[in-house]
Amino acid sequence: MKNNIDIVIEKIKKEKRIGIMTHLVTGYPTLKFSEKIVKVLAESRADVIEIQIPFSDPMADGSVIVGACQESLENGTRVKDSFKLAKFTNDNLRVPVVLMTYANIVIHMGIKKFCVACKESGVSGIIVPDLPYDSEECKKLRRYSTRANIHLIYVISPAIEESGLKEIKKLATGFLYCTSRQGTTGTGKKFSQDVLSYLTRIKKNSIIPLAVGFGISSPKDVELIKKHSEIVVVGSAIIHIIRKNKNPKVLSAVGKFMSGLQKVN
Repeated sequence: MKNNIDIVIEKIKKEKRIGIMTHLVTGYPTLKFSEKIVKVLAESRADVIEIQIPFSDPMADGSVIVGACQESLENGTRVKDSFKLAKFTNDNLRVPVVLMTYANIVIHMGIKKFCVACKESGVSGIIVPDLPYDSEECKKLRRYSTRANIHLIYVISPAIEESGLKEIKKLATGFLYCTSRQGTTGTGKKFSQDVLSYLTRIKKNSIIPLAVGFGISSPKDVELIKKHSEIVVVGSAIIHIIRKNKNPKVLSAVGKFMSGLQKVN
């Protein structure tokens, strides 16, 4: 059976457009609200929805997502809630789900058990940014995720060395998640032409699709990336909208933001 991410990427290429992967933190600001947000994202034609398991020390994330994780955890969100949200999204909205988490959660749960839970929840991809691609734990995660027909998505940055890039390209399935810069997620930082040369470097001698994230917050950003990537990832910008708007305005605000991004296509 073909992975849902592969099906969506084929559709994106056929339609000659750039795909949009959105990001949310389970339980932020509440579990019930998380379901409402994924509905809006699906209705706004998000191609992939990335669901983050809230974690107390999200080292790859900026202040916006860190704050969302903290609030979610304070509200009592558990790991199982992310699996439930993933299943809800997969079963009811038919949008591929990428589950994003950190190594501590995966290892504590048990790698095999984690992958089984992902499969039962309809997860199509897994992202664990702090798990080195050449670690024994990552090799084990790749083995079990492959058995479950789930893509293990590797995260790379502009600082990646050629030797590491070459190895990751051999292992990668689904797509490569390319951060547009060093550091953590967040909005408000302009892209430079260096990003485009970086993406050209990653594309060289490779057919693996690319997803670009960290700092995508406007149609202008999407337009800049459009010719160099199959997917853009929008995360902190959406969480920022949730933070600054109050119900019921927040849902329409997220929908309006997504509509603006879609106009690029």
